[in-house]
Amino acid sequence: MSENNKSMQADLKIPRRFTVPQRVEHCILAISFTVLGITGLVQKFGFNPLSEYLISLMGGIEMTRVIHRIAAIVFAALSVYHVIAVGHKFFVQRVRMTMMPVRKDVMDGLHWLGYSLFLLKKPPQMPRYTFAEKLEYWALIWGGVIMVVTGFMLWNPLITTRLLPGQFIPAAKAAHGGEAVLAVLAIIVWHFYNVHIKMFNKSMFTGMLTQHQMQEEHEAEWNALLAGNPNPAGHPAAARRRQLIFIPAAVLIAVIGIGGIYWAATAETTAISTVPVPLSRNEIYSPTNALPQEAAETENITVPLIPHPVAGQEQCDACHSDSGFKPVPSDHQGRPVESCLICHKPGPLSEWRIVATERNKQGKSGLQPPPHPTTGPYENCLICHGIGKMKPFPDYHANTSVENCKICHK
Repeated sequence: MSENNKSMQADLKIPRRFTVPQRVEHCILAISFTVLGITGLVQKFGFNPLSEYLISLMGGIEMTRVIHRIAAIVFAALSVYHVIAVGHKFFVQRVRMTMMPVRKDVMDGLHWLGYSLFLLKKPPQMPRYTFAEKLEYWALIWGGVIMVVTGFMLWNPLITTRLLPGQFIPAAKAAHGGEAVLAVLAIIVWHFYNVHIKMFNKSMFTGMLTQHQMQEEHEAEWNALLAGNPNPAGHPAAARRRQLIFIPAAVLIAVIGIGGIYWAATAETTAISTVPVPLSRNEIYSPTNALPQEAAETENITVPLIPHPVAGQEQCDACHSDSGFKPVPSDHQGRPVESCLICHKPGPLSEWRIVATERNKQGKSGLQPPPHPTTGPYENCLICHGIGKMKPFPDYHANTSVENCKICHK
């Protein structure tokens, strides 16, 4: 190399690779991704001792789910910001879309394969972003779309099953968990090796690459800098005009994106609390000990219909005593079981429960049977299914006793 070339390289100013907003964006992405990975995988592999320990450190399974969903909201909001930031660079600043795949990336990939197999003597000359960096970027975009869509389906199962067949829920769960494992492995195996082990890249912390890294990994960009071919700067006046057009579009994208995230996070609280309550009631005369002529003057009242099969559950006070599953009102205290059916009659929902029970016997959806034995160490359901336990029951089961569990869950 001539003295002139050495002098040019020494005086050459390497352009900034990442701005401060880009580095902050990467930091938030790294934090949200890490939290999502930890809180998601401990749920996917919930019976692993390490998962149980981490869940207990985070305050139990419900708190783990809350943390996971908060990180998901941050990830989705960051995705909205990224769309706006990329749009600003492309439309306003007229920055070349150097992250878009081109034919050279395919040729560089084949060249790198030949070099790795010792078939070629020199590695390919890489541009500003190598084929491997583009693969990782677009894998993140594609994986993010899958995680957001399937995460919404799992977060809002009732809305999903109104639009799609019920089989999409377990399919979404499989895709969500599988993509999570793939993403975490890709970061650990691919990203960590290329960025932190093979050659420690500080550009996401300092914003700059060293001269050695430019020559080693981005030789084509380095040669372009030596030849004096930097990216041409746009005209400031034209950029200001484009900025005025872009701002309303960016605000619209932000409103739609943040509004969509808020709706997805609040549209459905739980699958139980959003089940519509049957409004049908049974109009009767209130039972009384009055004489017949006095009974004629008694006002009509309405009482709720029975929402479950009566056969096999004739002992109403098993669930509806003062401390039962669903306690009776205060004015029902002291009434014998035999008097219940005088006022309360089986309603339309009871037929649905009968169908659900039959479907349950066939292994289909309905009231879920226990997926394990109910004897020995499994006899006390509340050990695992109490509030805050490994698999908590719904809130309206709060007053349930162990004896009542098997009335519905056969």
